[in-house]
Amino acid sequence: MPQSYSQIILHTVFATKNRQPFLHQSIEQDLWAFMESRFSYQGCKVYGINGALDHVHIVHSLPRTTSIAKVVEDVKSISSKWIKDQGIPYFKFAWQNGYATFSVDYRDFAGLLRYLDQQKIHHYGDLSDYEALSKLTFEEEIIKFFQAYGIDHHPAYLFQ
Repeated sequence: MPQSYSQIILHTVFATKNRQPFLHQSIEQDLWAFMESRFSYQGCKVYGINGALDHVHIVHSLPRTTSIAKVVEDVKSISSKWIKDQGIPYFKFAWQNGYATFSVDYRDFAGLLRYLDQQKIHHYGDLSDYEALSKLTFEEEIIKFFQAYGIDHHPAYLFQ
């Protein structure tokens, strides 16, 4: 075959440092658009971005010419600077050090996008009380993903 082809779609998740609730409705749409532009800059196509006050989910492609580590490092670094520029409430913003990335089964792609669309309902229930305490914590959600993917983990090493 004279050319190379790939179709790698990933579900990447990362949280704010110490799960601080920085990702407010007032900035999230602009943040998602900014993050999508950074993924695009790295050669990725974004199929969906959504999250909660303390974490973000992105469904995206991965080009065959780069690594997930390079893509995520760029997106987190540049978007962190962008968030800090949004005003005094965000001056101390930071993303956590790590991230989780899962391969996406194309047969359940539509289901994953529905899951992303429902992030606030998963975490907060009634959207009229968006800033309320979480119904499903980030920790509970990520452990469910690890279990579903058979990823060996120890909670003491997952969360600070």
